[in-house]
Amino acid sequence: MPAPSADTILTEPVTGPSAWRAADFSDEGDWVTALTPAEVAELDAALATARGRGLPLESLTVEDFPLPTLAKTLEATVQELEFGRGFSVLRGLPVERWPLEDARLAYWGIGLHLGTPVSQNAAGELIAHVRDYGQGGVENPTTRAYRTRSALPFHTDSSDIVGLLCLRSAGRGGVSTLASSMSVHNHLLAHHRELLGLYYRGFVYDRRTEEGSQELPYYRNAVYGYFDGLLSCRFYMTHYIDSAVEKTGIPLSGIEKHALRAFQDIAAMDEYRVDMTLRPGDLQLLNNNVVIHGRSAFEDVPGRQRDLLRLWLNTRFARRIPEGFARFRHGMPVTR
Repeated sequence: MPAPSADTILTEPVTGPSAWRAADFSDEGDWVTALTPAEVAELDAALATARGRGLPLESLTVEDFPLPTLAKTLEATVQELEFGRGFSVLRGLPVERWPLEDARLAYWGIGLHLGTPVSQNAAGELIAHVRDYGQGGVENPTTRAYRTRSALPFHTDSSDIVGLLCLRSAGRGGVSTLASSMSVHNHLLAHHRELLGLYYRGFVYDRRTEEGSQELPYYRNAVYGYFDGLLSCRFYMTHYIDSAVEKTGIPLSGIEKHALRAFQDIAAMDEYRVDMTLRPGDLQLLNNNVVIHGRSAFEDVPGRQRDLLRLWLNTRFARRIPEGFARFRHGMPVTR
């Protein structure tokens, strides 16, 4: 089959479950799946099996982490992520009684049942801690956003699926916010049609010192692309757009700044936004093709540091998109 084209701008509204609005949900029960005691016991048994293999994480397979019952729940979750609303929360992983290494191993095993993990940074990390590393805020041009306690605007990650397993919640703040990028596109189509071409052309993003020695320290990526009858979104951190200007020497135009503000403002409208506070043991899963996410700033308190484990995954149902549309969809190259 020919490669999907990147030349088409969608001019009809997106329909279906991925184009959701806040009013489509009555409460968190619409997206939370609580694990049963039997499923948790199955996780504990699978942990023992995987530990007994004595293999590094990247060498383990689904067969090393058997989940005969929970696998059905995970398969239903994948279906929801790929063909439904595009987000879900699995609740009840016993992270408070698991040592960190067991939590990492259990999370990895769950991830293998969901899809294929990919590298998240230049160090090649497949599981990364999302916490305050004390390196300054997201305005620091050498720091990735997940290593700060800053408020993060709406954005996507690079892979198709991003998972966040909450080990410890913040003392204050850290509220997760989601919106459907499909509904944002529908709003743009109805009210700001003149801006659509800017999003399909995309913006230049800073690599934030994670480029290789022979690579440019920035790259361009489209926000929207319409391929094989499906609209996909990649909208990376706007702070990375701002810091890229210092490296390219090309300032953003007034209309580009307006388009970036409009995207954020639309996503933040009560009509489209869903807020949730993750508790320890919650696993939030998002499809970056159809869902954008952000968070409020957070503060740690003595003896309690907010800590989430992140996985980037692609499932076997991954949609076909051109190689250049989602630059690091299959993982960031290891340069360190």
